Amino acid sequence: MTYTTLEATEPADADRILLPDGTLNLVVELCDALAAARVRYCHWKSNDALDRSATADNDLDLLIHRADGQRFAEVLARLGFREARLPGPREHPGVSHHYSLDTTSGRFVHIHAHFQLVLGDDTTKNYRLPIEVPYLASVRGGGLFPVPAPEFELAVFVIRMMLKHGTWDAVAFGKGRLGAAERRELSWLLKRADPDQTLSVVRDHLAGIGTDLWKRCLASLRPSANIPQRMAAARALLHALAPHGRRNAAADVWLRVTRRGLWGTRRYVLHRPTRKRLARVGATVAVVGGDGAGKSTAIAGLTEWLDGPFVVRRIHLGKPRPSLLTLAVKGPMYIGRSAGLLPSTAASVDPRTARPEDFPGKAWALWHLLTARDRRREYDRARKVADNGGIVLSDRWPLSQISLMDGPRTVWLRPHLDGGNGVVRRLVDAEERCYAHLSAPDVLIVLRVDPDVAVARRSDEEATYVRTRNTEIYGVDWSATGAVVIDAAQPADVVLAQIRRAVWERL
Repeated sequence: MTYTTLEATEPADADRILLPDGTLNLVVELCDALAAARVRYCHWKSNDALDRSATADNDLDLLIHRADGQRFAEVLARLGFREARLPGPREHPGVSHHYSLDTTSGRFVHIHAHFQLVLGDDTTKNYRLPIEVPYLASVRGGGLFPVPAPEFELAVFVIRMMLKHGTWDAVAFGKGRLGAAERRELSWLLKRADPDQTLSVVRDHLAGIGTDLWKRCLASLRPSANIPQRMAAARALLHALAPHGRRNAAADVWLRVTRRGLWGTRRYVLHRPTRKRLARVGATVAVVGGDGAGKSTAIAGLTEWLDGPFVVRRIHLGKPRPSLLTLAVKGPMYIGRSAGLLPSTAASVDPRTARPEDFPGKAWALWHLLTARDRRREYDRARKVADNGGIVLSDRWPLSQISLMDGPRTVWLRPHLDGGNGVVRRLVDAEERCYAHLSAPDVLIVLRVDPDVAVARRSDEEATYVRTRNTEIYGVDWSATGAVVIDAAQPADVVLAQIRRAVWERL
């Protein structure tokens, strides 16, 4: 591991702080802000891999003194952190998740905040060790993260590993042995922790477990121990921890076994990893622009960035998924058009300048009504995702400022309809109702590019078509819409970085 050196301003007793290469600016800002706010906290586990935490390759496992929770929340708010929540059964009391964007690297910093030491199998986290105050009192400074005394960390590590790997169901599901990273962490702690002081920690703060049982558990975690030894020690440990369980032993076993099966099927069979939802509110994010502005590239980049930690739905309101009705009606129409019939369905009409004689016919109006209906259906599904804390990323969006893309195609006919033209009037009314149902996106990103640049980028398309669409986007005054207008003529990585920052600031 290589390090760079940085002058320290907090804490006052540290002259210099050694930072792992690649440490994110946001991580340094966070640690400085927590120190300045006098928040009592520590990076409470996996401290053999602090370099990975500093570079956001791992999350930050922070234990915070409960009396400092308000100051902790204020620091996170200033640094742009957003709380995110797992599905209900995966949430645990006193534990929360917070994310913010390091703008320099474009990476998320994930804080896994603990206000109490909640331990247990990953499916239930059933036990709480009420030793947070002495754990924090043992903290040592002098580095980027304050860390607990290795004796406290080792005492708790042994209990954590037994609860994860020592129960009969863990063994039955193939989780009876420590992983490589856990074995490395155990070795790292054993080299640093004084054995007598560690036993003093167990004796003074984990009296319900006792030193004899703790030493037995430690011995069962060593490579030379066998699975039956570990299971026997785990049974005794579970009995000792019973007063600290949120549910009784039988209920916890039932939950562990059930969730192992259900969650394992979801992850390994259905390939549906667990995602978090924003705690405050989700959002619909639309990226609009003319052909060649880079909408699809931007949406792909946003999806890759957000889809790791969060519930994300990607849609295309320019080309919505067709409903069964659309397929049943448009399918034959498309076949007919390919055979030279119903050519009007492919007609392009500029609603800004259209005249009555430009009306292609009822089939054309029906075609666009079906498209409007599909957009409304896609919008309804997207709104449900966003209203439940998810993030919807949409390529294009019907907007009143844009006439040539995605909006109503038939409303220009209304002033020219007489009372006797009932079918066309009903088609026009129905399309208008579909678009009236669609509200503006929560976050609107406009990719604005000079029409000549767009034409050069999309040399495979008809130049007039590309130029006309981009000219309309380029000429709109977006100042009153709340849209974030980005110069899409910049390099793609610069554009994506600006979009990421704009989106995160508005979530």
